This record gives sequence, structure tokens and C-alpha cells, in this order.
Amino acid sequence: MAPAVSVPAYHVSGQFFELCDCYTICPCWVGKPPDDGRCTGAFCWAVEAGTIGDLDVSGRSVVSVSFHAGHRDNGGQEVTLFVDDDASDEQFTALASTFTGGYGGPLRELSRLMGVLREATRVPISLSTRDDYLSVTVGRMVTGDGSVLRGGDGEITELRSGRLSEVLGPRAEVGSSSTFRIDLGGQATSIEVAGRAAMRGAFTYESAGEA
Repeated sequence: MAPAVSVPAYHVSGQFFELCDCYTICPCWVGKPPDDGRCTGAFCWAVEAGTIGDLDVSGRSVVSVSFHAGHRDNGGQEVTLFVDDDASDEQFTALASTFTGGYGGPLRELSRLMGVLREATRVPISLSTRDDYLSVTVGRMVTGDGSVLRGGDGEITELRSGRLSEVLGPRAEVGSSSTFRIDLGGQATSIEVAGRAAMRGAFTYESAGEA
């Protein structure tokens, strides 16, 4: 009998950003089909502290660019994964496995929804947030910036316990992009839009590992 294959435990926390070509709020957040029947976007994670197995991955960044038609629960997403180019070989492998759902836990859904992983590669990544603003740069392939929306009371508009909360964060600040561009060389995931959905918030993902 072949030995059981196990995946490591992980505990990572930091800040997430999400930008896409849907209008605010992206319907995926509330369990609806995307605007215009398709969604191209980027999930971005700035890991402030964390370990995967015994490996420290603090300070690393990961961006998942995806495209899907129809409801996201139907699966079949086309995904390109980027890990920041300061990651070691070991960090790259661990982060790529974790943030495509391969190590199970709260991020398992990312694996279930994936149709094809086109590429996983290291590139320079900059994820930043300050005051009401956020920005994302992934090499020459992805750029985006935006700002959060404030209500009549001056407080930031928030969405809690949305459909994407498990793979992003339980509380998401609602925003709008001023620019958002993806250029992956002519694939469906190449877009350039403005005034579309943008979200940001804190995340903590923890898994005890699995057999």
C-alpha cells in the first residue's frame, strides 16, 4: 500500500486586495454571476507574517490573475499565479501550492474552482495601501490603483461575511479602481478598465495540515 501523502500546516496573515472588471460590488462577493457573464480579476495577498510547515514566508506577496465565464462556482477558472521575485525556491513552491488551494485548509476552494493553472512564476510585485488608497503592480503584466468608498457618515463602506470571505477576508472595504490593467499576451485575461470593483482588507488563514 502506498504511504499517505500529507500536506503541511500553515498560518499566514496580512492584507488582501481584489480588483476585477465587474462593477462595484463584484457580484462574486454576494454569490451572483459576474457582470456581463464573465469576470477577469486579480486576488492579491501581502503576507505580513506566516509559516508554511516550518518555512517562514513573512514579507512575501502573491497575486492570482483569473478569468471565468458564468457563475464562479461552476469552476473552470483560468489562473496565472505570480509570487514576488524575492522568494526563495522553497518559498515559491510553498506559496504557489498554498495559494492555489493545493495545501487544503481555508484556501482549498481555490483548487476546486480552478480549471487550468496556466503558469506560476516569480516577478517583481508591489502591493501597497495607505489611507483610502491601494495600488498593485505585478511586473509589466498587472497595474491597478483605487480608493475605498465612504458613506454619508464618513465611514468606509464595508462588506462582511461575503461569498469570497473564506479565500480573502471576513471584512472587506469596498472601493473603486481608477485604473486596472492586465496584459498577459492576448489571453482572455488581458483587460484595461477604470471605475470598476476594488476591495481590500485583512486576512488570516490557518490549517493544521492534512493527510
